[in-house]
Amino acid sequence: MSFQNLKVERIEDQLMITLSKLYPIHKPDALVKIGEKKWSMSDNYIENGDKIYNFEIRPDDTWVVTYPRSGTTLMQELVWLVANDMNFDEAQRRTLSDRFPFIDMEILSDSQEMLTIMSNKEKKNIDKYTVKFVQNQLSPRFIKSHLPLELLPTVINSDCKIIYVARNPKDVVVSYYNFQKDYKLYQYQGTFEQFCNNFMDNHVHYSPYWEHIKEAWAMRHKANLLFLFYEDLIKDLPAIIKTIAVFFDKAYSNEQIVKLMEHLKIENFRKNPMVNQPSPRSVMEPKQFVRKGKVNAWKETFTPEIEEKFNKWIADNLKDTDLRFPN
Repeated sequence: MSFQNLKVERIEDQLMITLSKLYPIHKPDALVKIGEKKWSMSDNYIENGDKIYNFEIRPDDTWVVTYPRSGTTLMQELVWLVANDMNFDEAQRRTLSDRFPFIDMEILSDSQEMLTIMSNKEKKNIDKYTVKFVQNQLSPRFIKSHLPLELLPTVINSDCKIIYVARNPKDVVVSYYNFQKDYKLYQYQGTFEQFCNNFMDNHVHYSPYWEHIKEAWAMRHKANLLFLFYEDLIKDLPAIIKTIAVFFDKAYSNEQIVKLMEHLKIENFRKNPMVNQPSPRSVMEPKQFVRKGKVNAWKETFTPEIEEKFNKWIADNLKDTDLRFPN
């Protein structure tokens, strides 16, 4: 399917009014539904989405693709170091956003929106948040996206490396709520319960969550796609490092693996200015961008009522698939 043939739907008036109250800095019609699966996207996708949909892939590209708040930043740093011979010196000199840029910024916000939340220093570097900046990276390129694989057709139809990370939706929704509340590009004003309802009803960016995960799960046997669970990353990091090393035809000593584990430890990761920075970096505190990194942290936030509703939603969406999350 061509980009021009993607179905675009505007949301109904009542939902538009509700969402505009929850996100007062956005235009009332800022959310659109894209394609047959009705992916929730900023309306900037209509104007700029073709740049990613038709993105020219190189065979030596590496893409990390996730639903938001699924351990993306941790996986980016892990993948970059494994693929680049554990080059900690360069990793400590260059920011992760330069080494492993986020291709989605142009579809999340237009240039004017970006300028209003950027510092004067960052305004001079606004080109860093464009698809063109990613396109012009030297090979081998490392690229991050939260887009569903359906909206990355040149990626999935290529032989480049794809690492997809899935995370328990209960932990995702807690982390996504805190992110949208603190991040100036969203400035979410509602309650956690309202956010949970919108998450389950597919009215937050990049939803529907289950379609996002299931698409990648269905492709997990492709030789160039590595499907991983965030929970396994936390439970057995050495095993995941070795798995990714094999994926890149690399081999490392136990000492090198231990050094990488220490580098990725959440306490060190949070203090690392080269990785702990949203894009653009100045709009939220580091402690808000890299938060707890825990498994089952949802138990600290969910009410019994929300948990019951989530359990039913999860059971309904897993009944016709063999997808199962660890624990």
